[in-house]
Amino acid sequence: KRLNMIDYNLVNTQLIYAGADVWASESHGFQCGIFCASNGLASALWQDYLLVGIEDKADFDESFVMLAELAQQASEEILSDELIFTLLLPDDQATITERSNSVSKWCAGFASGLGIGGVDKKLNLTSEGDEFVRDVVAISRTETTVDEGENAEVAYFEIVEYIRVGVIFIHREIHKIQKTNTNREEIVH
Repeated sequence: KRLNMIDYNLVNTQLIYAGADVWASESHGFQCGIFCASNGLASALWQDYLLVGIEDKADFDESFVMLAELAQQASEEILSDELIFTLLLPDDQATITERSNSVSKWCAGFASGLGIGGVDKKLNLTSEGDEFVRDVVAISRTETTVDEGENAEVAYFEIVEYIRVGVIFIHREIHKIQKTNTNREEIVH
């Protein structure tokens, strides 16, 4: 079950209207990267990067509140045992090119967020964790025009799913969270 879903178009429209230099997908990725790195939601870590360029106080405050809600939702989803975490991306009505480019922006934000949040190359990630971070960086550098079609949709879905699960994995790995089944029944002899 997804928490109160925050709408991509609503966030994007607010950020564009306010004059921010980031898109909704990039903002969400950035916040997720910071959370994965620091295991915290300190707005001081993200507001200077995501709200830069917003001059009007009312626009700043409205954007801040929206992004604070987004950060809270992301952290709750990443920590959930139900694997409900989802990337903030355009819905299926958007073209495959627009959705793919939003994934690239999301990954760019995530990679930056990891760095700003304190993850550096000296971190001893497993080979899977290391590979995931490298993949995210590679995806962040691709901006393409994608032909519509079933193959493109399947590839898009697989990439989003890989990132979705990878984010949860990387958070757990960085913080060595061992999920144990506390509901195990005792075996009675």
